[in-house]
Amino acid sequence: MGVPRARWHWMRIPEMRSTAFLFSSGRRERLQGGRPTEFLYGYAELARDGRPVAMFEEEDLGAGRRWPKVFEAVSARIAGLSGVSPRLATSLIKAIKGQLAPYEVLIATTQSIGLALAALKALGYHDKHIVVMTMGLLEADAAAWRRAIHRRVLRGCTLAALSKPEAQSVRSWAGDRIDIHDFTFGIDLKFWTPANTAARCDEILSIGNDRARDYGTLLAAWRPTFPKLTIITSLPISTDLPNVVIERGDWRGVAISDCDLRSRFQNARFIVTPLLDTLQPSGQSATLQAMACGRPVIISSNLGLWDPELMQSGICRLVPPGDTAAMMSAIEDMLARPESAEAMGAAARAAMLGHDVSTEVMARQIEWLAG
Repeated sequence: MGVPRARWHWMRIPEMRSTAFLFSSGRRERLQGGRPTEFLYGYAELARDGRPVAMFEEEDLGAGRRWPKVFEAVSARIAGLSGVSPRLATSLIKAIKGQLAPYEVLIATTQSIGLALAALKALGYHDKHIVVMTMGLLEADAAAWRRAIHRRVLRGCTLAALSKPEAQSVRSWAGDRIDIHDFTFGIDLKFWTPANTAARCDEILSIGNDRARDYGTLLAAWRPTFPKLTIITSLPISTDLPNVVIERGDWRGVAISDCDLRSRFQNARFIVTPLLDTLQPSGQSATLQAMACGRPVIISSNLGLWDPELMQSGICRLVPPGDTAAMMSAIEDMLARPESAEAMGAAARAAMLGHDVSTEVMARQIEWLAG
């Protein structure tokens, strides 16, 4: 279920319950002026509007502490099988009785935090309302026993799915005891904007660090006659192609600043987001950021394409995942028809504005889910 996107722009909840956002590390610094706020999932906008919200990072809750090596390995193994980390859950027990005690609603912005909180609720440690942001919770072919564990752990919680296909997949096995909503991931449209000039460099850009990135297919499709391709990633990839440059980039280490990345998007000829065929909405933020900057994008149409109807409306070039020939053809076409590519980039920016794919919309959705 979900509230139609057109309603988010005016929806306000008079009595929003006290709400705590729980993040992994490195998010608080994004509250500093001049930085985009999409990775705060609406917190910054709600705090600005005086809503009853607070934010905590794992370190604030004691969840960043590691156990001795053997116990850490056991915890990691259990987490890999069930999704619930015993170390994280144990750390959160104290936080629930301490820093988190005043809050009625807990927004888990990572699945590991969300599953740990949900498990503690199922065990009777608290009765708070849990909202879990899902980004590849389980693949479509996950084993029945894994689905059963998640169904039991997440009973009574709310899932905010950042991908419509994932929401449909979860609904197919979750039953009626889990509240599932389509959640529009929006970006900071005031930060990610087109350049003031039409000057472009000849660089093609690809960026991203998650394991669903398929740089192998992109590199296999890159011909010696193509312009320079720059891949910005922390993933362990390499190439001997003379017209490909690999830059090491990681938002946690701020290897490239948001302003620098915006400039790179604005001046790139186009952007390529190659993806494996996974239900995870991989490539979502980088693709939307590039589109908001008015740049044309080639992206793999994987299972987790977050909004198929919007993405198939001509605002980007979709290629089958893992298809080297289709990727090469799309790149050749983009290079051969620069005017069409520019028109696609302009249509993408217009779509971000017209469909209000913004951080403000995220804030309204959280406000409604926590109301």
